[in-house]
Amino acid sequence: MLSGELYDPQDPTLLEEREAARRLTRLFNRTAETDLDRRAALLAELFGSTGDDPFVEPPFRCDYGYNVHVGDAFFANFDCVFLDVRPIRFGDDCMLGPGVHVYTATHPLDAAERTSGREYGKPVEFGDRAWVG
Repeated sequence: MLSGELYDPQDPTLLEEREAARRLTRLFNRTAETDLDRRAALLAELFGSTGDDPFVEPPFRCDYGYNVHVGDAFFANFDCVFLDVRPIRFGDDCMLGPGVHVYTATHPLDAAERTSGREYGKPVEFGDRAWVG
């Protein structure tokens, strides 16, 4: 999966890793609006790396979390979704509007290959000061 080759998303290890990310996002999404320290701690545990002062407004969803890397002063508004089978990288001072979805997951164009259930991904990268709405 991480090399960009076709992979089986039903692999037991990948299922466990997605469950772990869902547990962390569930805990994150249930935090109180004033519990900023808990939110920051959960993001630090979920994401592959964070810069200073990341802020994500719940609810938030992702596949794995460890493939998400955000720079300093990252901001994501309500209802963002990251399908991070490959790395998603945000530079410093990036802002996402409500409902932004970033997908690294993709599927083969050939129908026979696509219906095999295997998929692959391509990384997504945003530079500094990107604004996505």
